[in-house]
Amino acid sequence: MTSMSRLSRSVSRMQSQTSKRWRRSTRWIHDRRRQRLAVPPATAVEAEALKHGVFELRLVGGDRRNVLGRSTIDRLEELVANPPVGTKVIVITAAPPDFCAGYDLVEAARGGAEDLIAHERNFESLRRSKVPIVVALQGNVIGGGLELALSADVRLASPETRFSIPAAKLGLVYSEAGIRLVVEVVGESVARALFLGGRHITADAALATGLVTDIVGREQLRAQALDLATLIASWSEVATTGNRRILDVVAGRIATDTDELRLGSFAPDSDLNQSIAHFVARRSRTHWRSGLR
Repeated sequence: MTSMSRLSRSVSRMQSQTSKRWRRSTRWIHDRRRQRLAVPPATAVEAEALKHGVFELRLVGGDRRNVLGRSTIDRLEELVANPPVGTKVIVITAAPPDFCAGYDLVEAARGGAEDLIAHERNFESLRRSKVPIVVALQGNVIGGGLELALSADVRLASPETRFSIPAAKLGLVYSEAGIRLVVEVVGESVARALFLGGRHITADAALATGLVTDIVGREQLRAQALDLATLIASWSEVATTGNRRILDVVAGRIATDTDELRLGSFAPDSDLNQSIAHFVARRSRTHWRSGLR
């Protein structure tokens, strides 16, 4: 009995110590969790100037699905408005699994939600950029993430990508600029289904409506976007910039002298005149060789 009593006490002490350690560990976990929820990290934006005038911006907050807080949007806008000298194309990518789950609701809960969520001036520098923007989309593209994507010129997506704007579900009246972006790309009917009917758009449907131009495997997505950007950068900067700005005029985003932009491509030392001269020279050589036969 004495032996059993000692054993019982020993077991009891071990159980008590184990219980205390468990309570301390779980309290630490809960404290850490509360701390994360109280002040979660903002999505960072990595920037890298690559070869041939390609400038990559990458959302790095995959653990929080690359949500958009004020600092993230401001950083994106600053980098787009002031890219490195020699930038010809900007590419926007994101850490997996999602491209962007929309605006940071945790940040919005701390105050100033109306200055963050669907604000009229969000992504304005992207919409007014002089250089073209290519974006690589994956996973979920929600709300502000879709606004960001639509502010670019060319959009590639992986097969599992899904697009949505849960404004009605959240009780949000969207900005005119944000709704205009959606209507411009997918049309009024699909835009109404997104905003009013809670519709999700699959990658295949996005391709059919023109929301994206290509569907690329997830593993090849970033490389394909960079390859496309390199190809665009190899063409005439005057033509690419001019056409981008005139497209923005047609879309109602900016107002500028489109005749001046067009006539700029006819300057004596322009790429256009060089292209015409090369074409005539090739044609003359072809005719000369044909005459020898």
